[in-house]
Amino acid sequence: MLDLHQYLESLRRESPQEVLTVAEPVSLNQEVTAIVKALEAERKLPVLVFTHPVAADGRPLAYPLVMNLMASRRRSARLLDTDFSQVGQVYARRIRERRVEPIVIDRDAAPVKQVVKRGPDIDLFEFPAMVHFQMDPGPYISGGFLTTVDPDTGIDNTSLQRGWIVRKDAIRCYLTTYSHNRWNFNKYEAKGEDMPVAYWIGHHPLAYLGGQARLDYPESHYAAMGGLMGEPLRLVPSETFGRDLLVPADAEVVIEGWLRHGRRYPEGPFGEYTGYTGPQIPNPELEVTAVTHRRQPYWMNILVGGADNHWGSYAIEAVIYEAVKPRVPSLQAVYLPMSGQARFHVYLQLHDPNPGDAREAIMVTLTTDYRVKHVFVFDDDIDIFNEQECLFALATRTQWDRDVMIFPNTRGSALDPSVAGVLTTKGGIDCTKPPKTAWAERNRVDPRVLEQFDLRRWVSAGQEAAIPLERQ
Repeated sequence: MLDLHQYLESLRRESPQEVLTVAEPVSLNQEVTAIVKALEAERKLPVLVFTHPVAADGRPLAYPLVMNLMASRRRSARLLDTDFSQVGQVYARRIRERRVEPIVIDRDAAPVKQVVKRGPDIDLFEFPAMVHFQMDPGPYISGGFLTTVDPDTGIDNTSLQRGWIVRKDAIRCYLTTYSHNRWNFNKYEAKGEDMPVAYWIGHHPLAYLGGQARLDYPESHYAAMGGLMGEPLRLVPSETFGRDLLVPADAEVVIEGWLRHGRRYPEGPFGEYTGYTGPQIPNPELEVTAVTHRRQPYWMNILVGGADNHWGSYAIEAVIYEAVKPRVPSLQAVYLPMSGQARFHVYLQLHDPNPGDAREAIMVTLTTDYRVKHVFVFDDDIDIFNEQECLFALATRTQWDRDVMIFPNTRGSALDPSVAGVLTTKGGIDCTKPPKTAWAERNRVDPRVLEQFDLRRWVSAGQEAAIPLERQ
């Protein structure tokens, strides 16, 4: 049975250096953010467990906070039994080929039902929700999956969507325009009805990866989660809605309630995935009717706009790979780098491309996800996971009067601060060598020399470690 407790125990046992427990009191008002960002600047992404979080008003809180659970692409690769470069492709194949239907268990067997609170007992401020950045108006849920059902079919949908805790029993939720949860909400509003919803927070990383899958509408995320986990996701009826809204039995926390129709409230601003503060937006409010959780739950959080938000790109890489590969068989790999906030930039790697492959790959990629803004296409002698290599190709293999494609008035992200209104300009650059033509050879060391090479003959490990790192 996979859950967050089981995963952290196994990670501590098998790779203890990847779990950092912070036992000193830490303020949830931006101090946690500062710690995460300082480690990230050193390219260190351990899972962080804060055992003594302190609310913004100085109150010590009882439940631990978990950060960076999903921050490491290397850890995600291990979970998917692959390597760093193949995460997107393996994710795509697993989501396409493996679906395991969930099972429903009795509430007495569900860890998330160990504590049940209703009415005046509900107090969302007992959980270590963070104020992430200086413009945030208060504590936010950023690592919670908001779950709804399509009123026409009863099929579930789950999506990471931010929620501002404005009162002990109320959350203002940002349902992004193109999300399936927004489409479900639109249907309820058209009928003049409130929408049943539940946030679930904290689970095994494979469950989180499955919850991010880009699926058809309507299509169940619960089966996709089970497919990645390799076992049925255990579900349990919600307290408020029963079997009409099932929730993960092995989650850490579940927050249930009604998303009220026909009313909007100021929500935000919020430090978003773009690396900028997203604007205040009129959004609906969730009236909380019940909270259930484990006796000692972990509160799972994601630092949006940092490495901990990068894992959401795997699903986009998967969609792009599945869309482009049938049209451009020379496609080898897809990568959404953090330099593009893991959403705006896409790097494609092609093997021996035919004339026109790069341009067609650019056009297909730009239509797969509205947030994708720029596409760069490289030969397979360029390591697309090394941006120094990518910039080398951009510098030496492109002529922009020939290799740049520009598409104005296309659908973009409303959170992109450079967008005026709802339309953006997208583009791509063909950074491949002209096909079937002679091209200058790259500088390389003869492989016969490298076979005999051992740096330690001349430079000891201690000497190398003492050499200061330089920015390049």
